[in-house]
Amino acid sequence: MKNLRLLVQRIITSGIIATTTAFSSFVVEVRAVTFSLPIEAAAKATGVDVLRDRYGLDGTGITIGFISDSFNTVQTFDVSGNLDTYATNIADGYLPAGINVLQDFFDPEATDEGRAIAQILHAVAPQANLVFHPGLGGVDVLSQGIQALAAAGANIIVDDVAYIPPEFPDAPLNFVDLESPDGPINQAIDAVFNQNISYFTEAGNNFPDFSIYGHANNPNALTVGAVYYGNSESYFNRRENVEIEQGQLQPFSSAGNPDFLKPDVVAPDGLPISFNLGGGSRTDINPGFFSFFGTSASAPYTAAVAALLLQADPSATPTEIYDALRETADSPISGFDSRLGFGLIQGDKAIAALGVLSKPIPEPSTTLAVVCVGVLIAGLSLKRTQRKSQIIAKPSERLTLVHSSFTRLHNT
Repeated sequence: MKNLRLLVQRIITSGIIATTTAFSSFVVEVRAVTFSLPIEAAAKATGVDVLRDRYGLDGTGITIGFISDSFNTVQTFDVSGNLDTYATNIADGYLPAGINVLQDFFDPEATDEGRAIAQILHAVAPQANLVFHPGLGGVDVLSQGIQALAAAGANIIVDDVAYIPPEFPDAPLNFVDLESPDGPINQAIDAVFNQNISYFTEAGNNFPDFSIYGHANNPNALTVGAVYYGNSESYFNRRENVEIEQGQLQPFSSAGNPDFLKPDVVAPDGLPISFNLGGGSRTDINPGFFSFFGTSASAPYTAAVAALLLQADPSATPTEIYDALRETADSPISGFDSRLGFGLIQGDKAIAALGVLSKPIPEPSTTLAVVCVGVLIAGLSLKRTQRKSQIIAKPSERLTLVHSSFTRLHNT
């Protein structure tokens, strides 16, 4: 009994105590995974709750580089009208201290979308190191940003930046997103891929106007479309004049073309963030939060899931991570689809596809997380309850068609 008593001491993963179960003369306390933002619906749909709660994966030891417009140069506000900054995000637990901002972007068009992306990354992989570089100002800026993040130690890089399609007439060359392998963005992606760095990018929010184009067609990048997974069971997309239900492909998520198997996968959007992104974000879906819509949210969500997988298997190559996510994705369609790719990512199945369940998983930053397996083996019946989320978010659909001076889409 003494050994069993030690075995079933408090299990620490992250979050609050979810339930207590009496066993003989003592009480077992089990902690269910909770998140810095209320992303429970998305986490459950993609197996992130399993990666965090069962395996204790939190991104420890992994560095994620992310690229967007700006990080902390815009005056933004929370739902109560209070100033919302990187400093307040740290105080509120939405972001960690010590994010490495290699440089920032100062422009009247900036929105601090990089900070919104960071909040999603932190919610899914809270112990990952984060490094930011802006990607606006021309394709050379994005290319240089990719290389700078690699030099800063990124294991995974994600961007939500897209420039003008190659076929667009009279576009300045430095703002044209050329198809692989010709453009500087693609050359940078290929270079970091060859350094064993996984690269993630958005499919775009252009359906049906444009097919996926530019560096989003690079075979060395994983390209991500958007499926609605805010915590409200549905929301009304005002731009498309249609009701969108949880788990439904977003009507704006770009389609691939016959020359490329893109997008690779789809992932949640409609995710909660703390501030009014772009000034037109909705608050009617997640009370207390604004909502981040578009493939700009889905790509970083997927990159953060990849960080959990890489923590579990630090030897995994980008190709192995991509294949695990593609091969285990959930889709109502057999095989590939030009809108869904191979389907909705499933992190709990992807970890099995990597074969890491037969290997020791590196220790998370918290202790005794894997003791839960021993507790179950010991025959204890442990009930897990999730903290109620107060997030019935509303799509602040700030859908960016092209993150440059070309075009931006906001509220839907």
